[in-house]
Amino acid sequence: MRTLKIHGPILLLLVIIVFTAFGDFMRTPIWDAGDADILCEAHKLSQNPTEMFRHIGFYFSQPLLQLAFLAEYQIFGLEPAGYIMVNLLIHAFNAFVVYMLVHMLFPNIRLAVMAAILFALGVGSYGRILMSIIQLEALSLAGLHLLVLYFFIRNDFRRDGRIWSPLYLFGLFLFLLAGLTKTASFSVLLALVAYKVFFFKWRRGRAILSPDLLVFAGFGIVFHLAQGHWGYKNPLLFEGAGQEEYFTWISFKNIFRYLNLMFFPLQQSPILETAHPVLVWVFELRTVIRVFLTLSIISYSFFGFVFGSKAIRFFIAWTFITVLPFTGTTNEGQWLNLSHLYLTSLGFCVVLAAGTTGTMGLLSRAGWKRFLPLLVPLAFATAAVGLAHQLDHRHEQMANSPQGVALRENMISSCSKRPVRFQPLR
Repeated sequence: MRTLKIHGPILLLLVIIVFTAFGDFMRTPIWDAGDADILCEAHKLSQNPTEMFRHIGFYFSQPLLQLAFLAEYQIFGLEPAGYIMVNLLIHAFNAFVVYMLVHMLFPNIRLAVMAAILFALGVGSYGRILMSIIQLEALSLAGLHLLVLYFFIRNDFRRDGRIWSPLYLFGLFLFLLAGLTKTASFSVLLALVAYKVFFFKWRRGRAILSPDLLVFAGFGIVFHLAQGHWGYKNPLLFEGAGQEEYFTWISFKNIFRYLNLMFFPLQQSPILETAHPVLVWVFELRTVIRVFLTLSIISYSFFGFVFGSKAIRFFIAWTFITVLPFTGTTNEGQWLNLSHLYLTSLGFCVVLAAGTTGTMGLLSRAGWKRFLPLLVPLAFATAAVGLAHQLDHRHEQMANSPQGVALRENMISSCSKRPVRFQPLR
């Protein structure tokens, strides 16, 4: 009850912030062919749900997502607002887990609240993940990853890493659920290793490869082998001899391309074509800006590792670890997806919040001037919300186009065996 009184208002605050900033997304009609495919598939499964259980690969692929979309379809039908509402609720909960995690690692509740609010407002990821039904996958996976990390670290704090602790067993259970959502377990393991590396001396000198970490690694390896044998297999991005080196080089470059996007999210797009001339002029300078940003990221990461606190080092490592799974999915010259920065942006939000609260502490005797550092996170938050609504406006235009209307008509036609609840365009 005491924990609820302390942290409950923070959860409520984050829910209010998320729906105030992004609630308009629920009014956008379906514009994405992927969303239409999801709803059509959910309709087919609603006719005969047992079909998904007829092959062993179901148990090692994405059964949780199939069941989640099926449940949503039973409640919301073809009305997109309900699906987006669920995504926003999951996002608000993820921001709350960010608050709990940061509050556990930093002895500063203001820093934790600021980091959670920045994460809730899409700073670093710009809300791109909140705009389509199909993103339930990424949001759910991110939430499970954050919860696994939270319970693992909390067990280390409270129970000295005991593997029979309820905290640890629940974290292990969530780790397996994450594997049933998408094959991304090794990024979680790397984050746990990073925590052990930066905190093991402080945590009573226990070894990095402690039993609690080894058990996680063992389950992850076994599950990965089973998933690789029976589950869905992603196609390789390169074929033939000699392309491995090219693939590795592009993947390395994409690390910094993605990290640049957190600071400088301008990309060639239809939105930019109608943007203010000042933004167009800034985009023309993108090469110079990105070079300096890359050098700044490398410099801060180096000095953060050398001189930063254990928590700062961990979140810097988290930033690089969580972007790795996406660096090999984009070939040179293709679009970089802002949605992939969702978990990565946590490190950015924490560093930004830590710098702001630290500077405010140094200016504690400077009167009203101590609030000036808040202008930096405020600028990022304004840019994040503004860009998110620009993207949503673009999606509305796509939904109102002849192609968008035809997309929804075809979706309704394929689901004609069931009475549908569909709201016409505004």
